[in-house]
Amino acid sequence: MSEAELSALPSGESPLSSPAQAPAMKRKRAAAVFKLEVARVDPALEGRPLAAHWQRVLGMALDLGFVSVLSVLTGPPLAMGMGATIVSLGGRNVSPTRAWAVVRWVFIALGAAIMVAAAFMMAGRPLVRPGAFHLAAKAPAATVLAPVELPLVPSKDDLRRANTQLQGQVEALRTENTQLRTTIRGSSWLNAASDFSRTFGLTFGWAGVYFTLSLAWLGGRTPGKWIVGTRVVRLDGRPLTTLDAFIRYGGYAAGLATGLIGFARVLWEPNRQAIEDKIAWTVVVRGR
Repeated sequence: MSEAELSALPSGESPLSSPAQAPAMKRKRAAAVFKLEVARVDPALEGRPLAAHWQRVLGMALDLGFVSVLSVLTGPPLAMGMGATIVSLGGRNVSPTRAWAVVRWVFIALGAAIMVAAAFMMAGRPLVRPGAFHLAAKAPAATVLAPVELPLVPSKDDLRRANTQLQGQVEALRTENTQLRTTIRGSSWLNAASDFSRTFGLTFGWAGVYFTLSLAWLGGRTPGKWIVGTRVVRLDGRPLTTLDAFIRYGGYAAGLATGLIGFARVLWEPNRQAIEDKIAWTVVVRGR
């Protein structure tokens, strides 16, 4: 290339790059830069009334009550709900990438297989757990230790037998102590809350299915939020997907891990976003 041709090139353009290579280079650069349109906030949210504190507390209390009712069901209905959740996670094409296309079909196939297996398991079986309404945990029975007896002049065999018997009793007492620690678990309020949640079925199983599917299928509402007149919306104005609802439910675990401080953010955060809203890029507003 002559000096005249080099001087005619635009500033910053390399003589080694051809016009055919330019679009590919632009696509490569665009994939590695920050995209403002992805992080934008919908202008329609400006001035929209936020959910009141009492609405959020009452709505969550109602939802936890509904989850407790669902928890009396047996394992197959829960498996059916989990399968539906997994299918719904892959039911919407949230990304044009090839990797997500593979993942979503894996979700659909796995969820469908779980639902089919759950349907077979429900055939001819009760749908309510037999001990679902027995809320009090039964304490383990105390270990009864047999006395270790030795003659006045014990022989080596007598001493060996007594030693073996004592070792067995020590192991039995150690096992009983572990069971009691697991049952009582000290006086920690976090342990007490964990025991309470398990008693009423507020574990990942039904709670995960309930909060994920209801938000995704009811347009950002759970039954509790619908009753109090609130709904969850994305900050960018796009429809709430099952993946968004699942990520927001995962934010509840982060709120518990922070000692409930993540939930208390609604008291001082300007847009009343709790930690689950920050994680899922959502906000709770008024209106059904």
